[in-house]
Amino acid sequence: MKNIFLIFTFLIFSSVLFSQEFKIQVSVSSTVQGTDRKIYESMQTALNDFINNRKWTNFNYKTEEKIEGSISILVKDRPSQEDFKADYISIQLRRPVYNSSYTTTMLNSQETDYFFKYVEGAPLEFEENTYYDNLTSTIAFYLYYFLAIDADSFSPNGGAPYFRICQNIVTAAQKSAQKGWKSFENQKNKYWISENYNNPTYRSMHDVWYNYHVLGLDRMASDNQTEARNSILTALEALQKTNREKTQLICVQQFVDAKADEIVQIFKEAPSMEKDRVITIMCEINPANTNKYEQIRVAQNNQLNNQFNTRSEGDYNNTTNNPYNK
Repeated sequence: MKNIFLIFTFLIFSSVLFSQEFKIQVSVSSTVQGTDRKIYESMQTALNDFINNRKWTNFNYKTEEKIEGSISILVKDRPSQEDFKADYISIQLRRPVYNSSYTTTMLNSQETDYFFKYVEGAPLEFEENTYYDNLTSTIAFYLYYFLAIDADSFSPNGGAPYFRICQNIVTAAQKSAQKGWKSFENQKNKYWISENYNNPTYRSMHDVWYNYHVLGLDRMASDNQTEARNSILTALEALQKTNREKTQLICVQQFVDAKADEIVQIFKEAPSMEKDRVITIMCEINPANTNKYEQIRVAQNNQLNNQFNTRSEGDYNNTTNNPYNK
């Protein structure tokens, strides 16, 4: 009896220490007048359970290893009892910078005019190679996209298995009547995200995530920030290489959208030659924000770099808390 109790206690303890992969904040709101608000609360609860309480990989994640982000849906129309039209679905991903108090944005994206079905009380179903509905396939796609770029940011080409799953989800969704899945719609949808990262022509994009984070940001808290900045510069050169293969790639645009302000702050304290090189690269990749990158030349108190020098008990350690090293 005692042994059974110990085993039961161990299983409970293990489920606390090693659990699902995500810690995603889920928000569902609506501007639709005259409808039952409880449906959106139900939807939010169902999505939270689908995302945060489901096992998405074969890895065991400790609480401090969980991938953090947010998914927000703003419903603007309800054509029928089960049909919803969202003004947008907003997708954000964050990653801790090890040995510091800083958290870096990995993804900050939106889909607009998003249509989906939801039946209150019905289970949210998903299988990698089966298309059930636009809601679960979209959410699952972005979760595996989170896993993929997070893994790329920890180990060279570490996200490859998850990018392939993204591709499988896109393939299964080709029968969908909803937009966001087809190659002919535009160059900025889920089809092209998957295509970019699975296309060997743009393989240098995987190096961008690794060099920028593991060799760059994760070393900013060390005594040699010069080497860390050099690694970030190497990442930006790889980003430039990818952009030169084909301009306006969604993988490049999303990286720049997430990192532009951070890059400006990092290189404000760099030597003039580094500043000039970064400005040249970023203005070539993202000419619409030339004025932003010119701010790198402006010297000021840099709050971002101060965060790299702040450590506290319980901060992440890049050798022990990386699930992809297990």
